[in-house]
Amino acid sequence: MNAIDRIKKIGERWFLTEPLLFAVYCSHEFVENSAIDVPMRTGNMKIEFAPKILDRIADDVLAEYMKIEMFRILFKHPYQRQPPFAAKALLTMASNITIADVYDVSREVKKQMSGTEQKLPGGLCFEEYYNLLLQESTPNTGKSGGESQKTDSGPGQGDKSGQGGDDSGSGSQDDNGAGGSSSQNGAGSGGGNGVGQEGDASSDSRGSSGRDGGGSGGKGSGASGNSGAGNSQEHRDSQISELWEDNEEACCSINEFIEVATASNNWGTVAGKLQGLIKASLKVDMDYRKMLSLFKTSVISSRRRLTRMRPNRRSGFDAMGSRYELSTNLLIAVDVSGSVTDRSLQFFFSVINRLFKYGVEKLDVLQFDAQIQGEIEPLKKARKTVKIMGRGGTSFQPAADYYCEHPEYDGLIYFTDGYAPPPVFNTKRPIDVLWVICSRQCYAENSTWIRKIKRNRVTFIPRSE
Repeated sequence: MNAIDRIKKIGERWFLTEPLLFAVYCSHEFVENSAIDVPMRTGNMKIEFAPKILDRIADDVLAEYMKIEMFRILFKHPYQRQPPFAAKALLTMASNITIADVYDVSREVKKQMSGTEQKLPGGLCFEEYYNLLLQESTPNTGKSGGESQKTDSGPGQGDKSGQGGDDSGSGSQDDNGAGGSSSQNGAGSGGGNGVGQEGDASSDSRGSSGRDGGGSGGKGSGASGNSGAGNSQEHRDSQISELWEDNEEACCSINEFIEVATASNNWGTVAGKLQGLIKASLKVDMDYRKMLSLFKTSVISSRRRLTRMRPNRRSGFDAMGSRYELSTNLLIAVDVSGSVTDRSLQFFFSVINRLFKYGVEKLDVLQFDAQIQGEIEPLKKARKTVKIMGRGGTSFQPAADYYCEHPEYDGLIYFTDGYAPPPVFNTKRPIDVLWVICSRQCYAENSTWIRKIKRNRVTFIPRSE
């Protein structure tokens, strides 16, 4: 049975025993990638796996690796909460420590999870562990995780702390298959798989010791720092988090799985301590500015017009240039009912004005309470004052109907407090709807029903702004 069939078999077993893990399993595509030196890695809504490694491990170990990736996803480590310009290797280590802190990882898998051997305080969050690891790392150690430090250990240095031999194959069983050559070959396993170039590693009979082998690998043209970087522990850690990047849509989907498990109290075998940390991940603030920026592509070049006032890119003023008239595919629906305070409306239009800083050229804005108030107003630039109409009861349906009746719009943004019956989108075409709620409290009380509507996302405006 090949790797993907074994993965599917484990997933089918989870259908009955692990409903939460099964939901996450179904949300990501499993993709074979023979180029990676780690069993699995997550990112971009897919889970890549290395068949050359999985073929050598038992089914129970494979299931454990799959669980680890499911927990990473539930904690949203691949999709949220990453510091700017983060060191990829340290991100992986921080994620490993966070998981091992609340989940009893099997001994065989835990020894492959770098960072878990470090003596760090328990009960911290992902970001705190990352900061601790960053503080401890220095340019002179082989565990810094900094991309610029991979090649600093030149000839004769190898891994200065001796970890090049220990981590990259010192004769211990390395189930992830990355640099797991036996030290008995005398091949200088610090370079991984005995690639301590120029023959220096193999000529050093001290390769029988994992630590000495690591030094000998470094002796061979700096294999631990350069040629063997592809098999070093640091490089493998970087591979695991290589695909990690912010993805608010993925976070919304993951939150839905968590909320269903919480509402039904159906967690499978996920222990209470692990449940607590998964629930806590729901409270991580989503950046509404990133959510809004997802709609930047709604502004399209719809009409090309030739003009003598602009030079042609290739031939200058000898030929006519092009001018593009931009039209928006984005509809803004602002709740002006009596339940929305004047202060909240100020926040709403402040955010709408900010959209122009994202490169949006024009927005179509409608105001609604129990019905649409006034005419649809196209905004071509930020405004200091806006005339507010309505202030009656609230119904989201009129704005939803207008959006569905006008297929030229491919995105709708509601600005509201969220207090009204859910709308029904009577259209067969795909929709994209974002709800921007006026406060954290209103978000907490209304986000659940909003997420139940297909292709609807929700965020809120922090009142501190």
